[in-house]
Amino acid sequence: MMKKISLLLFTLLSTSLSTLSHANQHGAANGSKCEDMGHASFGIAHFDTNKDGSISLQEYLSGDSANTEKTYQHIDANSDGMLDKEEQQEIEAVYKSIHDQYKAKNNSI
Repeated sequence: MMKKISLLLFTLLSTSLSTLSHANQHGAANGSKCEDMGHASFGIAHFDTNKDGSISLQEYLSGDSANTEKTYQHIDANSDGMLDKEEQQEIEAVYKSIHDQYKAKNNSI
């Protein structure tokens, strides 16, 4: 399980930062900071355009120009060709972890 989370963390951090940037407002031009993000959502359910609860490769690729098939294959932990609710929750946890680590690093400076 830890290896899978580590792989997700590495993959998402290195190739899907644009999705994180939608939720991450660190240093935003409009003055908002992560301290103002108590209600932030790190989920990817917005990619589920047909609202069936799963995210297909096509939905994922259409959702953001930075998304790649290679990333999708990595985050599709059970390799069934769909990102189900469990996989989406794991991805959300990774995004939140990245945000929390960034916030902790910048608050300690």
